[in-house]
Amino acid sequence: MVQEQKTNNLNNNLKRLSEIAEWFDSREEVDVEEGLIKVKEAVALIKVSKQRLKEIDNEFKEIQKDIDIDGGDGSVNTGDISF
Repeated sequence: MVQEQKTNNLNNNLKRLSEIAEWFDSREEVDVEEGLIKVKEAVALIKVSKQRLKEIDNEFKEIQKDIDIDGGDGSVNTGDISF
């Protein structure tokens, strides 16, 4: 459940960043005050998203380590058990 929330938060953050970018793109003239508020929101979202992406990268690295420990060829080491 926590993992799902983190994924949803990352997806929501990316969606919101896209909305902010669209807001800027759709304006011929940007209200400086409103633009500043949106830039601050975008910076906060980027920081949180970068941290989550680092966590995801670490998870992939752990999976890669598990694969390498298991024999490096993707097979699972079953010890003395034969099938």
